[in-house]
Amino acid sequence: MPWWKEKRTYRYLFVALLVGLIFYFLYLVRGLLLPFVLAIVLVYLLNPLVERMEKRGSPRVAAILMLYLGVIIVVTSLLMYGVPRMVNQLEKLVETIPTYTDQVEQLINQIQQRFADSAMPPGVQQIVEERITWVELKAMEMVRKAIDLLLGILSNLFYIALAPVLAFYIMKDLKELKQWAISQFPRQCYADVLRLAGEIDQVFTNFVRGHLTVVLIVGVLTSLAFALIGLEFGVMLGIIAGLAELIPYFGPLIGAVPAVALALLQSKWLAVKVIIVVVIIQQLEGNVISPKILGDSIGLHPLAIIVTLLAGGHLFGIAGMLLAVPLAAIARILVKFTWEKLC
Repeated sequence: MPWWKEKRTYRYLFVALLVGLIFYFLYLVRGLLLPFVLAIVLVYLLNPLVERMEKRGSPRVAAILMLYLGVIIVVTSLLMYGVPRMVNQLEKLVETIPTYTDQVEQLINQIQQRFADSAMPPGVQQIVEERITWVELKAMEMVRKAIDLLLGILSNLFYIALAPVLAFYIMKDLKELKQWAISQFPRQCYADVLRLAGEIDQVFTNFVRGHLTVVLIVGVLTSLAFALIGLEFGVMLGIIAGLAELIPYFGPLIGAVPAVALALLQSKWLAVKVIIVVVIIQQLEGNVISPKILGDSIGLHPLAIIVTLLAGGHLFGIAGMLLAVPLAAIARILVKFTWEKLC
């Protein structure tokens, strides 16, 4: 019988069509995926602790509720201490933005005046002035995007608050959900499905737990260091530097730019100290922290990671850079598995 008349061929086509429809549906409701994504992150962070408590004799639901209570106490304490300081820093930043804006405008005017007084050809001067204007516009665009991001977070507070509820039900019935998912495949595929699921789960585990641990450590170290050297808004800039660690290779540079820029507006010596702090922390992160926590967690060549980050950033901005590496690692697993089966 020709392959196009076999039942197996139609079954594969049906599965491919079903997967395509599922992805298309997820694309249509992509605005509603935030609580599910956050819930999955919470599950990866909290489920190992739940399982440890369950092994010690605690009922699973009670373990989850006790863990939630502990998280609420810790988060509330941090918010009670950190939010007033963050609000004070934001208020101070709002008050000092006009001063910083005037300083930046004066610096730009000085640069433009120097180029105007130089003996450069008029065409080159025009190109340089256009580039300076372009940099200024890009800086303003970045500020607007940052404000839009903050407003977007505020507008999604309901979805963010929904994430712990979804995570609770996922963790409560996690074993049943896994068994149900496996049972949807033919028995002869169980071994392959378990292998693929295990490898993909390992990628997510390394990315979520490992990278968030690195983010926390780098954020705390950077905030403390910035506060010690007297940098204004040090805590806020340290948090930005920590979050930027989610982006491999480019993250440290992205996180350092705001701190160096603000320090430069205060004094050149402070900018030098900020650069020294950033270099020291990045050396610790690159040579001590990440190797200990992450190891070779992704399994991709550095060149492949860089290309993936550039592509993700070009297509989807910061969100694309954040998700590009784990998605590329999963794609590598799927391609490798398919190639093995075909060959």
